[in-house]
Amino acid sequence: MTTMVSGAPALIDLQTPDEDTSVQFYSALFDWKIDKQNPSGYRYARTEAGAIIAGIRTAYGDAPPAWTLYLATDDIASIAIRATETGGSVLHGPVDVPGQGGVLIIADPTGAVTGFWQPEPGYKFAFQVPGALAWAELLTPDGKNADEFYASLTGVSATQIGDGEHYDYTVWTLPGQQTPVVGRLHTELHPEVPAHWRNYFAVDPEVGTDKMIETATILGAAVTTEPSDIPAGRIAVLTDPTGAQFALLTPAPRD
Repeated sequence: MTTMVSGAPALIDLQTPDEDTSVQFYSALFDWKIDKQNPSGYRYARTEAGAIIAGIRTAYGDAPPAWTLYLATDDIASIAIRATETGGSVLHGPVDVPGQGGVLIIADPTGAVTGFWQPEPGYKFAFQVPGALAWAELLTPDGKNADEFYASLTGVSATQIGDGEHYDYTVWTLPGQQTPVVGRLHTELHPEVPAHWRNYFAVDPEVGTDKMIETATILGAAVTTEPSDIPAGRIAVLTDPTGAQFALLTPAPRD
């Protein structure tokens, strides 16, 4: 579990055209315990200790099914102003959610949708534990612009871990910290696919990515990218039964 640090992941949520199907799928796959709808129409998956794993909400209108990453902030109004001043646009908010916090959703200059969350005191987010968010990376055809935009909003610094040309991948680190909070992959996307965040869910090493894929496909998911090994662990990308993309990561053993 983690307390909030501005600029670090603070929440993920799923907008879905079929809330019942999504709840059934993720509950079965990750053994999530999901609240009933709160007054704002939102449902939370929580750990037994009460930390938030994810939110689920019915999509507005014809909005496509998708997972959204929210970064923590202690000044959501300022983020909204700076986002528009530096080439982004505000899609929703900032608004207060009674008893929970403030929410803002923006589109960055490369087209990716990103949320910001200013939680109420005492908020806890489940991170890097089985069934919860393990890592997030921004897939964009304009990596340099993305690095500069989020640096201006959150103060992150980008460190290149590829060669910067054939493999352009940066990890973003917050001031005064050594552990990266998210990654950014420069990649050419299909014209109909906008820049977007890919959210990886942690898999228990005793289960493993391949076994989790077997379960997910039985439950109605489809494999988008076959499992493979990277330095961080074994990964795969899937789409859930409603069409929302998500990824799995079984962390590599640590020395």
